[in-house]
Amino acid sequence: MKTLFPNYFLKFLLKAGVMILIYTLCRVLFLLLNLDHFPVVYFSDFLVGILFDTITTAIVFLPLVAIEMFPNKWRGKRFYQWILMGAFQVILFLTTLINLIDIEYFKHTSSRSTASLVKMLGFGDDLRQQLPSFLKDYWYLFIILILFQVFGTWLYLRINRIADDSSKVTWLKQILFFPLTAALFVLIGRGGIGVRPIAAPTAASYTIDQNIQLVLNSAFTVIKTWGNVELKEVDYFEPDELVKIYNPVHQYSEPAVLNSPNVVILLLESFSVEYISSINGEKEVYTPFLDSLIDSSLVFTNCYANGKKSMDAMPSVISSIPKLMELEYLTSSYAANQIESIPKILSKKGYESGFFHGATNGSMNFDVFADVTGFDAYYGKNEYNNDDDYDGTWGIYDEPFLDWSVDQMSKMKKPFFSTIFTISSHPPYSIPKQYKNTFNQGPSEMHDAVRYSDYALKKFFEKAKKTSWYENTLFVLVADHTPASGTPIYFKDMGNMHIPLVFFHPSHPKFKGRNEKIVSQTDIMPTILQLIGHQEPFFSFGQSVFEPAPGFSAIYIGDKFLYFGEYQHENYFMVYQNEQVIGVYSVKDQLQITNLSGKIEITQALERSLKAMIQTYNHALINNKMTIK
Repeated sequence: MKTLFPNYFLKFLLKAGVMILIYTLCRVLFLLLNLDHFPVVYFSDFLVGILFDTITTAIVFLPLVAIEMFPNKWRGKRFYQWILMGAFQVILFLTTLINLIDIEYFKHTSSRSTASLVKMLGFGDDLRQQLPSFLKDYWYLFIILILFQVFGTWLYLRINRIADDSSKVTWLKQILFFPLTAALFVLIGRGGIGVRPIAAPTAASYTIDQNIQLVLNSAFTVIKTWGNVELKEVDYFEPDELVKIYNPVHQYSEPAVLNSPNVVILLLESFSVEYISSINGEKEVYTPFLDSLIDSSLVFTNCYANGKKSMDAMPSVISSIPKLMELEYLTSSYAANQIESIPKILSKKGYESGFFHGATNGSMNFDVFADVTGFDAYYGKNEYNNDDDYDGTWGIYDEPFLDWSVDQMSKMKKPFFSTIFTISSHPPYSIPKQYKNTFNQGPSEMHDAVRYSDYALKKFFEKAKKTSWYENTLFVLVADHTPASGTPIYFKDMGNMHIPLVFFHPSHPKFKGRNEKIVSQTDIMPTILQLIGHQEPFFSFGQSVFEPAPGFSAIYIGDKFLYFGEYQHENYFMVYQNEQVIGVYSVKDQLQITNLSGKIEITQALERSLKAMIQTYNHALINNKMTIK
């Protein structure tokens, strides 16, 4: 072996082995700290995990191939060894960091991170402001990161005890080994000799659906989504047939239900149905005000989010664009497309509009998106201009910011359209000091934060009720997404997307009662436009909740599509991955126990609807056709 392979080559392979070992240890921790999400794990899952770790290592080691394997006789020199060790340390640190971050972030997103995580942290001042709370809440991950770095360095130094033989290996042999090593690592990094490199969805071929995120490597998913992830045209249906199944162009002819109403959308941070007893039927009450408001409102009990992040909610609610691709719309190459939006359309009807978000200006790029979608003004932490009410990490506490928002809306020209995005039920779940003993009865900090945000919502409505514009205002309350959950129902795919959608009007009788129709965030824009009597055609991936057609909701998350739809007046949920139906369940089967995919008529109907939506979505985004010319 030694006569065939030079020592420096064997050392290089051993260093790659160190990286694979540490990635595997990260996976063990990922499993142990997320056991609820992986009730059945097989030994083969770790073998597949090692495969993805090896592929990831081959990719991240390509720079080291260029540095360490390039033909030279000075590889054993001290200065050269310092360069090699420095490069190894940087790669080890960054890739291990990404994998450790996902141990906790997975609880919130239900999928491994993509390149959008890096982009999102780069928006505004979010990373700098939240870093202290991250270190405080997840200190153990920071310690593990240091331990892995020390462990990796120790192994590296042990490997370096093997004598370097660079000066003794002929130039010819070194010249031959360099391209062979590069070819080997490129081949492994591609996942074989196939036409296309291996991608995250390939994991579905090696394990059961619920364990796909376990076998993947977070560094791998980030690398694979770096740059512009492009959609591809699909041709499931001919154009004439497609438009009959799914048509994103809407035009209403009905007269207005509401005469030039003010419209206020309240986007409630992480307000999962899990916390709302008037919808989930549980005895524990964490949102007493919202529950009371629901009693006087029209509530849709089967609303499912179109994403798992706040960045998904904004396009879904404001422009009726769901997340049906790997990256969030706001971080994709399609973010510069021309799109419809509620404020753009309402501005033509004389509406003034404002977007309110108590976080630091620039957070998640919301200020830019508000400008793109035609909001007249953006109201953030800078405009609030009072750091006495700053939570120290994220932004202005909900109660004072909502109170201030009422004052700003009272100054706006009528009718107006406003979107208010709450923040206090977001990590680190800060509550003002004066309420520390008031909202501290829940089983977790999240429950306490929801109680506080609900209280802030109550004070908002109490103040709004005293204004001149209140009686002529439609309030739409919806969550942006669901948070992490330890409850079986709510970390299953179905419950993981279950959010409230509430329409409240102080006096109009139409907005009363409960409705079990499947709806989504993308339905908000067309619903508002129908209610105000908008009769021009417009583009929307959703539909009005008042349309007689069956409702639906769709999302792409964790390398699979989740689709909620109706068949013969019954509501169903479908998991679709790699052009295959993985599971079909009744929406009433919240624990997803009985897989109905064997019932061909139901499965084919749901698959047909989803494919039509995917084909329309891809074509519209690729060709920049999300407006009516």
